[in-house]
Amino acid sequence: MQNTSTSHGIKEANPVLYPGGPAYTLIFEGDKPPGTAEIQQLVTVQSFDEVNRFRQLLGNACELYISPEYLAAHPEIEEKQNVDSLEYPGDEAPFDTETAATLMRKLPLDLKSLMKSPLALRGGDNLPPAIKKELVHKTSDDNVLISEPFSTGWLHYFNMFQDTTELTFDHPSEHVQGLLISEALRQAGIASAHIQGLPADGKLVLLSYSTNFFSFIERNEPILIRAYSSFTANETSEDKNASFYIQVMQWGRVCADSTITTFACLTIPRQKQLNSRLVKIEARNKAHFETKVCNVLESESSHRCE
Repeated sequence: MQNTSTSHGIKEANPVLYPGGPAYTLIFEGDKPPGTAEIQQLVTVQSFDEVNRFRQLLGNACELYISPEYLAAHPEIEEKQNVDSLEYPGDEAPFDTETAATLMRKLPLDLKSLMKSPLALRGGDNLPPAIKKELVHKTSDDNVLISEPFSTGWLHYFNMFQDTTELTFDHPSEHVQGLLISEALRQAGIASAHIQGLPADGKLVLLSYSTNFFSFIERNEPILIRAYSSFTANETSEDKNASFYIQVMQWGRVCADSTITTFACLTIPRQKQLNSRLVKIEARNKAHFETKVCNVLESESSHRCE
């Protein structure tokens, strides 16, 4: 039987998931997948709205499958199978990092795409070249911890490296240290911002950084990073917040994830203006603190003299 994908990105009744098709098959909860589920990257969805969000995130890397039995039991689906229900990514990031995080937590590792990429997936695979140091705001190549990216839709994948001269530990570890993982996550966020329009001389000011660790990461096996950014910019963009949701993966499991919020300064003059404002704010904070300390000391001194 031939593949019968429609122009709407919906795969009609088909017992075989063809190797040349999209990486992910979306399927409504309660429906039965086509073919052998073990070799498919299935993602269960609850509604056409969720289908639309996955299509925005992944572009052509996913398709929706609906079995004849499910379609017969849910005739209302016929009315929703239209072009408007499936939007493709545009020039702007489709949604915020919180929405992306909800979707990414449901996504298995994109083996179908990644096996065709230069990234290392298994022990013995050759690691790709490191990303340019300027794209992770480093002055030395020795401190770059992520590879050149591989992207599908709005997701960016990197291999993580473990050798750096700027971080040292006073004892060996059987697993990758958390501090090293945190720095790799930070670099992945910076690189994602540059991929999506941050100028070469643009800077990111860290506002918040929250990381969760779920399992140990083995030192001698490839490590993958999967990142999404809600930030996009062009030559007319103003300074604005740039947020990221990033996962660290090994053997297809998520070992850690992080939500990072920054403020993007897109030009050097605006960076200098921001630095000038920060210096003034810091001077006021210091003066206020010094005044409080002096008041406390004067109060204690007067009590001792009484």
